[in-house]
Amino acid sequence: MNPVAHDMNPVARSGGFTGGLRVVRDRWLLVVGVIAVCVGVAAYRHARGAKSYTATASVVFQSGTLSESALQVQPSTGPEPVREADTQVLVAHSPEVAEGVRKLLGSRLTSSDLLEAVKVEADPDANVLSVIAATSSPAQSARLANAFAEQYIAFRARSELADVESAQRSLQQQIEALPAGSAERANLEPSLQRLGSLRAVAGAGASIIGRATPPGSPSGSGLSTTLVVGLLIGVALSGSLVFLVESLDHRIKTIEEFEGEYRLPALTGVTQSAFRSQYASERGALLEPYRILRGALDFVAVTRQLDTLMVTSAIPGEGKTTVSIDLSHAVALTGRSVVLVELDLRRPSFAEQFRLDTHEGLATALTRGVPLSELLLTPIPELPNLAVLPAGRLPHNPSEILGSERITEIINSLRDTYDMVILDAPPLNPVADAQVLIANPAVHASIIVARVNKTSRDDARRARAILNRQAVEPVGIVVTGLRETGGYGYGYGYEQPPERAHEAQANAHAGKPAPAKAEREPSGVSGRASSG
Repeated sequence: MNPVAHDMNPVARSGGFTGGLRVVRDRWLLVVGVIAVCVGVAAYRHARGAKSYTATASVVFQSGTLSESALQVQPSTGPEPVREADTQVLVAHSPEVAEGVRKLLGSRLTSSDLLEAVKVEADPDANVLSVIAATSSPAQSARLANAFAEQYIAFRARSELADVESAQRSLQQQIEALPAGSAERANLEPSLQRLGSLRAVAGAGASIIGRATPPGSPSGSGLSTTLVVGLLIGVALSGSLVFLVESLDHRIKTIEEFEGEYRLPALTGVTQSAFRSQYASERGALLEPYRILRGALDFVAVTRQLDTLMVTSAIPGEGKTTVSIDLSHAVALTGRSVVLVELDLRRPSFAEQFRLDTHEGLATALTRGVPLSELLLTPIPELPNLAVLPAGRLPHNPSEILGSERITEIINSLRDTYDMVILDAPPLNPVADAQVLIANPAVHASIIVARVNKTSRDDARRARAILNRQAVEPVGIVVTGLRETGGYGYGYGYEQPPERAHEAQANAHAGKPAPAKAEREPSGVSGRASSG
């Protein structure tokens, strides 16, 4: 697997559609929060926004002028309905019409304000104008639309009357210029009479065919539509934010990603529930992942020496100490003798996890030469075959101490006494301590602990670069911090309570038969290569 492939994009890096669902699940708070905000803003704007009520009046108009009709004059060019309709739209929405509306309604608004509240549209298939008024009042919208329609008709009537009068004057001048009794004069006089009769019907070329009525509801989208729009905007925005955040998040989130970055197999996965208690003696019912790890190590021990196993991680906080302790517990349950050594001389935690009240330990043996037998502790009385060597007082030069010959001698001495030595080492990246230890010939194998949503790809790659410089390849990785995937934990129906397990182990050491329902741990393969 190519580690660089993980840097493509969040969805591809996470495994297509399934990875996309995981990303949404991990960021569900962001998704829900963004959607809730967008829907809330949409609802607030709908509730607080100014309501607009729209009313429409319809006016039909005729093409041409009265004077042309009366004189039976055809225009020099053919009819242009679209141009005529556009002209009538401009007339109906003109400042002259708006001024007439202002006077008719006695409004305090200016003509410009009235024009902003009204728009005029022409029907594409008929000589009909739609006068649309939008105000904050239903009644006001209807009055304004009807007033514009009426004033448009009145303006046309005045214009047509002026056109008739102009045509009459022109025709009268032509008649007066002709000799009395001439045939041409006789032909023009009937036209003058027809123009005079048209004065009474000026303005009949336009009429209202649909008066505006007060609308019953505001225009625009309703509350449900507004909420749906807000929801869609929230989904789109949250998706973009999740993609952006995920692309900027370099933390590793799956076991497959860890295997790709470390180029090591995952030996087991430990759920977050296995870390519920900070005390080692209270995690006996949560050891199933470590039984799986123990089985994997027993299988590897057939072909590889694992009697001295170092547990480390890339950075602090990935759970290596908990893994070291609980793995030691799981191995001790098989009856093998196990010693757990705290080699993290910068941030030791055995005293807290085992509830120890001592300042003596490994540092004491190194600096004062105290025998190991006087420093080893049995923190879990029910497991006398599990010994613990805490760090003791912190030295000022841990890297030099861990690289000394004395550390090699102590590890070899413990290996000669116990079936398995488990070393809780410092993390690889921050300090040189673990790098010194992993190169120690007394350390035969190592495992790497990695935590989802904690370790970044850069952290894993730096740790992998350190491992590449070592002669011995780690056995594998232990992935911690996983989510629970089932409806119940490991222990439900399969694992006895910790006190029953301790009782069974104590009975085994005392030579008593185990209770009928007590757990019997398989002896497995010995940690020593010679016994494999």
